[in-house]
Amino acid sequence: MFSSPFERLLSLFSIKKEKHKEFLALKNVTFEVNKGETVGILGRNGSGKSTLLQIIAGTLNPTDGDVNVNGRLAALLELGSGFNPEFTGRENVYLNGSILGFTHEQMKGKFSEIESFADIGDHIDQPVKTYSSGMAVRLAFAVQACIKPDVLIVDEALAVGDEKFQRKCFEYIESLRENGCSILLVTHSTSTVEKFCQRAVLLNKGNVEGIGSAKEIVDQYHALLYSDEKTYARYLNSILPNEISSPNVVNVLEETQTVINDDISDHANESLSNDALITKWGCYDANSNPCEVYRVGEVVSVEFEISSLGNINELQAGILIRTIEGVSVFGTSTLYHNMNIHNLRAGEKAIAKFALNLNLCEGTYFVTLAIAESISHADMRYLDKKTDVLIMKVFHGKTTMSGIAALPVKVSLKTS
Repeated sequence: MFSSPFERLLSLFSIKKEKHKEFLALKNVTFEVNKGETVGILGRNGSGKSTLLQIIAGTLNPTDGDVNVNGRLAALLELGSGFNPEFTGRENVYLNGSILGFTHEQMKGKFSEIESFADIGDHIDQPVKTYSSGMAVRLAFAVQACIKPDVLIVDEALAVGDEKFQRKCFEYIESLRENGCSILLVTHSTSTVEKFCQRAVLLNKGNVEGIGSAKEIVDQYHALLYSDEKTYARYLNSILPNEISSPNVVNVLEETQTVINDDISDHANESLSNDALITKWGCYDANSNPCEVYRVGEVVSVEFEISSLGNINELQAGILIRTIEGVSVFGTSTLYHNMNIHNLRAGEKAIAKFALNLNLCEGTYFVTLAIAESISHADMRYLDKKTDVLIMKVFHGKTTMSGIAALPVKVSLKTS
């Protein structure tokens, strides 16, 4: 690096020692990502996150060191990378496929899935240079996701898409992870890291300053962001080596979380039948008007119609509210409130209604609807499910809280 363009010019004619200095974007970076593991990469701007991912993806050669990748790798790096702006979306799908090692016939077989996932309509046959940033991300993610990679690299690209598409992507990432895909995720959203990642890596000025559980590294990242150098140094000295979580601890936590969330919403593909269907749904305000935008604490009524196509001994209905990242915020069902319907006959209809106060912080939330036939208090037969079919946008008007829950609070600060 040169301190000025003039020094760079002088170096072309100077026979003396050059005045540039060497800059290392990454220094002594070593870590492993196991099969089926999701690892978050955190760090300030300029810490080397994108450089690291480009080296792993093979688009940048390291000056020293090696990268070993076992399996098919897909990378979603800079916006529009890998696309020819003059080509149409369709042509770029086949181009990307050939770069990734697929034949034209193989990509032809995957094209309908890619087109459906991207959901950009007739723009698929327009030049990519006419796309908005969101449309480009939709197509890029669809291509990378639908090739079923063994390793997926995502670098902040999802921040460009709209909220519904972000939710769709996070759900797809979750399914990839469950199928054994290893994922490297760069994001400034610490809540996303805590939700999706078993482990995380903290980069600072090109160095690895921490590798551990997602929660530990998020805490360290916050200390780095909001502390001066002396305070951060004291924080580092206070961390004991045995505080780093082992993989076994992470697995136990994941199993516990699975048990906690084992409700009607988590059985999307279990025993679905045609005995009953959810046919209509909507969110309504206190005046029974269809509504999508609410103030913090405002009453919302989630309602949906159920059509019975067969005889059902005991029908229960449930809802689940989740964030864009898929974090479960609230879930309940008629079973928990002793409101199940008994002996619903074929041809009959039922209306499920859940009225609640939206004591949620500002943000966008998605509602999933589900119905089941109760066999016993602990067992049920799942009938139908509509995932993320309703959107609720909650706003406050001014920032007075953070997190997910908007808890009523009285605050005072006085001198003693």
